[in-house]
Order: sequence, then C-alpha cells, then structure tokens
Amino acid sequence: MNSKIINLYQGSKNKLTLALLEKFFERKIKQSMKLCPMKPLTKGQQSDIKSYFKKNFGREVPTYWHQYMYSRNGFYSEKYIPASIYYSSIIWSLNNYQFSIPYVDKGFYDTLFPDVNRPYTLIKNVNGFYYDDKNAITKEEAINRCANLKEAIIKPSLLSCWGFGVQLFHAENGFIPEMNMSVSDLFLYYKKSFIIQSKLGQHQDLSKLNPTSVNTIRVLSYRSDNEVIILYAVIRIGRKGKVVDNETAGGIKADIDLLTGRIKGPAFGSPTEKNMPKTDTGVDLDNYLVPSFPQVLDFVKDLHFRLPYFRLIGWDISVDTNGKPVMIEWNRAADLSQVAHGPAFGDYTEEILAKALHEGNSRFNILSGRNRPSIG
Repeated sequence: MNSKIINLYQGSKNKLTLALLEKFFERKIKQSMKLCPMKPLTKGQQSDIKSYFKKNFGREVPTYWHQYMYSRNGFYSEKYIPASIYYSSIIWSLNNYQFSIPYVDKGFYDTLFPDVNRPYTLIKNVNGFYYDDKNAITKEEAINRCANLKEAIIKPSLLSCWGFGVQLFHAENGFIPEMNMSVSDLFLYYKKSFIIQSKLGQHQDLSKLNPTSVNTIRVLSYRSDNEVIILYAVIRIGRKGKVVDNETAGGIKADIDLLTGRIKGPAFGSPTEKNMPKTDTGVDLDNYLVPSFPQVLDFVKDLHFRLPYFRLIGWDISVDTNGKPVMIEWNRAADLSQVAHGPAFGDYTEEILAKALHEGNSRFNILSGRNRPSIG
C-alpha cells in the first residue's frame, strides 16, 4: 500500500481514538456533576479558561472540570486540567507507554527497586510463573508457602487500578476461612499476574487515621530535565473497616502542605458526600502532622530518577513503624487529586502543557515510522 495512504489512514485513526477518549471522560464528568450542587462559572471565567488553553495547549477545552472543581472546593482557577486531555494527550506525551507494561508490573518491583523499602513479598505470579522474592518456584511450593499465614495481602500485579482485587486474608492449613476457599482455589481465581505480601505495619500516626487500611501519601512528581519537582501530595485515608484507601472503596483525600507536612483543611470523598473535617475514627484532619513527610518527598525524588521514560508519576507511599517511607506502588497515569489539592500542575502548568503539545503521543508512536531511524 502507498506510504502516503498508510500515514493518512493512521493519522485519521489516531484522531478518532483521541476524540472517543475525550468524549468518554466528558460523559464521566457530566455524571459526577449531577451528584452534587454546581456553582455556575461566569462568562468571563469561561472565556478566560478557553483563552488560557488556546494559548498554552493550542486549542480550547470544555469547562466542565473547572466548574466541578470550583463547586467542590470553592477555589476557581484557569489551570485545572480536564481529564479529557490529561488521559488522551498529556500523560501519553510525557510518559513513554512503549516501556510501561514491564515497568508497572508489581512482580518486577524486586528487580527495579531491589534496595527500596517495600512490603515483603511472600510469593508472586508473573505471567503464570511463580517466584518468591528472588527465585523461581513451582506452583506447589507457592501453595505450601501460603498454607499458614497470619495476615497477608493479595492483589493483581499488572493493569490493576483503584484498589480492585486487593484483599486481606489469613490461611490455616491451606484453607482461607473468610473466603471459604483453599489457597489453591485462590490462585485459580486470580489466574496469573498477582502478588501476595505480608501486611504492612504502618506508623502509628497513619494508623490513627484508619487502622484497618494502609493509609498512603499520594505524591505527584514531575521530572523537568535533571530536577524532580513535587507538584503536590495528598493523604489518602480508608474508611472504617476497609482494607484499601482508594476513593472507589469510599476512601477520602486531603491536601498536605509541602512545606510543613501538615494536612490542610477537610478531606474530600465522593461527590455525594460533604467535606469531612474528621476521619471515621474521630481524628481532626486540619493541621494534622504527616509522619516523616520530608523523608517521603526525598524518597520520591530518588525513585523518580530510576524511571527515565516517565516524566509524570503518581506515587503511593506509606510510612512504616520505624518512621521509614515505604513504596507501595507507582502509577504511570495517576488520577489527579484536583478536588483536594487544586490545579494539579500548579506553577508548572504552562511547561507541562507545552511538552504535551509538542511531544509525540506514545500511544501511536510505536506504529509510526517517525521515530525509527532510516536504513539505507
């Protein structure tokens, strides 16, 4: 087929894919807007938003997200990032998705981060093969190692999100009472690409917020040349009796002051809930000191340099009983916590939008000849 026809077809296919992605996220935000009272934007604010993105991103954007954030937290800004362009363009341009699958597989964390403080791995399944933290083992050995566990966490290790599939369990003689199944049946249920870890003992000041979940600090970091910049940090807190702190499980988020390490203001949950000044355990959130916060930020900066193909990363970090930061996971396309924090990219919004505008979209680069050297 003529190369010009191939390029034309691929170009139209790319534009169609991006348009469908943007429409998908527009539908999602409209659904969220129906769940809580909305404050109207003035015509001047709408005009300013469109002008801002026209100047810095090359085109206007819908103002739904700006209105939604403003309605939830009372803070208006032109710099809120619509999910429609974040997930269709920005994240694909700043992060190279051709390298993403092995990097994000939690089964590879032992290889990528061998010296990093992480929850202890009991066994892991990588593409159907079983390992302990270092060595290949048989399925039978893996089952035997999990036959008697006091407290363990099982979760998908690849292409998982929002805490889906994360479960706390214990096993007695190869049987899991709370799930009414054997360890062997548990492995069959998760099929492949999963990991079993010891339950993390978290710092007492994090446990006070909710003792049943590992409460994490979500840090969004951005690499600009040879500097890693912390764009924001929020505390994610699970609800009473829940194992995970994700919003899909009812979890709440509150902003953390980057200079003091103290929580700012109330926490935010789903759009149907009011802002929460206290946790389910009765802890006042405003001005609450997050343990080891300066160490957490230094920890994230060091980790980000290990992933040169990814400029924008969301980190889930906890703090152990000894006050040391613990890496739970990293996210190549982290949800933006703009309700809790405000505009995600802050003072770096223009720079990040410019990079997204001028860099190639890695969703399609693998299919394009633009980035391949010519031969002959």
